[in-house]
Amino acid sequence: MERPRLAMVSDEIRGDLIDPLRGVARVELLHFYRRASYGDLDPDALADPSLRRYRGPADLLRALAQARPDLLQGVDPFALRLMPILYTVFAASRILRRPLLLVTLENRPTEIKYGRGARLLRPLLRPVFRWARRIVVLNEGARANVRWVGPFEGKAERRMYGTWGVDPERFTPERDGREPDFGPGPVLLFVGRLVEEKGVRDLMQAFPRVRARFPQACLVLIGGGPLRAELEAFSRRPPWAGAVRMLGPVRHRELPPYFRAADLVISPSRTTRKWAEQVGMVNLQAMACGVPVIATRSGAIPEYVPDGVAGRLVPEGDPEALAEAILSLLEDGALRQRLGRQGRIYALAHYDARQHVAAAEALWLALASPEAMP
Repeated sequence: MERPRLAMVSDEIRGDLIDPLRGVARVELLHFYRRASYGDLDPDALADPSLRRYRGPADLLRALAQARPDLLQGVDPFALRLMPILYTVFAASRILRRPLLLVTLENRPTEIKYGRGARLLRPLLRPVFRWARRIVVLNEGARANVRWVGPFEGKAERRMYGTWGVDPERFTPERDGREPDFGPGPVLLFVGRLVEEKGVRDLMQAFPRVRARFPQACLVLIGGGPLRAELEAFSRRPPWAGAVRMLGPVRHRELPPYFRAADLVISPSRTTRKWAEQVGMVNLQAMACGVPVIATRSGAIPEYVPDGVAGRLVPEGDPEALAEAILSLLEDGALRQRLGRQGRIYALAHYDARQHVAAAEALWLALASPEAMP
């Protein structure tokens, strides 16, 4: 019996989102994408024949018509800039008479994010939501946005999807000799885009207080972005000079040793009018590696990081509270170790990517069955 074919359409791909899909066996997956700009994918990964790059809506429509999938999955419907891509997938689903699956992470209230433009979004989304067979949401803000569009919550279900979780055999506390030496420590690790909303400036402001108590503390920043030059300039000045390591982007598969080399992982995200943390994959990866997390209560972080179980959550935009949380865990080794162990247990129970991909396969098979055809 032939495997059903899924056309998964993304705007951008990155390592932690596509690596788990290598375990897909019961469905033939074709992943159409436009960009891979995170710098975390090597050429071998991009050469995977299941990955198909498209240039724009017309190119995508031709590729989907040629692929003739049994099921289509579109881009996030609440990303206004992706509306042409969403409507291309919607059109292909209607033309081919194949079921449509929608997935959304967007948790900012639509009327706050888009202002008056939200009035235009609702009538654009209603026919797409009406046609869709299922709508997967990754956080409660996304579920609220689905309700805002119309009476479609009955089609919505929450699950780990796209952001699949972690590979617990790769992201593990067990050292393998590849861990970098950042000195006597303690070592604080930040992994993410160097942008305003990730709260990196707050971390830089909190770090002098940490250094005052722990003069050999080291701050490691992994990632790239528009703030890199500014942060590099900061890092050359006292009291940061010699204590901040800026490593740039690191490929997804090479991240676990960096987590294991850290004493704490810091994720000080800030909510803006247009963005809030939607999942926080770095936090889940740290938990799987047995490293406590200190994060803010931005967006969906409290839905994914249990405060007091796997780390500490602090108010966003508060460098003083961030420094206090860091110091409280650095000064209590027993508590730090306990939070690391609990975080690993929690990640194994909730964020095993293999389990979530297997559940997604079951969903794809159900939606692609003849009974599910429009």
